[in-house]
Amino acid sequence: MRNLSRILKFAAASLAVFSLALAVSPQAARAEYPEKPVKLLVGFSAGGGTDVYARALSSFIYDALGMPFVVVNKPGASGMIAAKTVKQAPPDGYTLYVISAASFATRELIDGDKAPIKALEDFQPLGVIGQLVSALIVPKDSRFKNAGELVAFARANPGKLRWSNPGKTSSHTIAGMGFLQSNNISATLVPFKGGSKARNAVAGKQVDFGFMGVQLMAGFESKLKALGVASRERDGVYRDVPTFGEQSLAELDLAAPMIIWGRRDLPADVVAKLTAAIKAAATQKGYAKLIKKTGAVGYYKPPEEGVAIVKRLQANMQPIVAANFSK
Repeated sequence: MRNLSRILKFAAASLAVFSLALAVSPQAARAEYPEKPVKLLVGFSAGGGTDVYARALSSFIYDALGMPFVVVNKPGASGMIAAKTVKQAPPDGYTLYVISAASFATRELIDGDKAPIKALEDFQPLGVIGQLVSALIVPKDSRFKNAGELVAFARANPGKLRWSNPGKTSSHTIAGMGFLQSNNISATLVPFKGGSKARNAVAGKQVDFGFMGVQLMAGFESKLKALGVASRERDGVYRDVPTFGEQSLAELDLAAPMIIWGRRDLPADVVAKLTAAIKAAATQKGYAKLIKKTGAVGYYKPPEEGVAIVKRLQANMQPIVAANFSK
């Protein structure tokens, strides 16, 4: 009987331990995040506007997160190859994505229901870290002194002007299409793969004007001039370039804030750590200074503003996409 009593006590104790183990949640059992470096995917080549933001933020993230961001360039399909990689990665916070709100909105609008990625369904913003502004850029010695003169010439000479852009589905291309559409003018499209190539075409006078990120003016001020920006406010670096609205032309609200994205189903504690670390890194003075050296603007806005930005951009871009792309 004594042995039976011991066996029963042991069984009861074992059952209690087993029950306690079952009660421990997966989140509690998971090691504290982060245990290793975090991959930050860029859907474009190294040296471009998106890549600049990724590497600048990575320079400041370690002190805030305790682990570095490792930038991985995975170009292709206007950033969607990288987006798919992040979507297919485990929802553990070790694979993130950086892309502008406009680029995400463009791809989804063009592809419609067939879009491989839907920004606000598959991903969540973890922080807004800056902004790219599309600009109308011409050769330094262009006959056009302002955007109004270019519009007047284009109306009198339909299709005569040639213009470059970074690629068919680039958000800067959408801005250029919006400019033409809103001013009821036409020009011959000469697409390139990448902003630097589109800029070089303008600098080399292969085209009459181009639409690209205004930050691409940096280092080329002797060869280029910007006639206007496709945003409600002037750019934070090139403050002397007026908006189109300031020039009595149709205003384009198409500025493209740069956002760090994570999968929609990331654990809440991981999201909290990432959002706090991104805020800490992007609000350091050194971050904005580093970004400014490239001609772009660095700042911080919280994730909820990123959601509102994407929705606003989709609404503003929808009529442009509808008029220029067939589903």
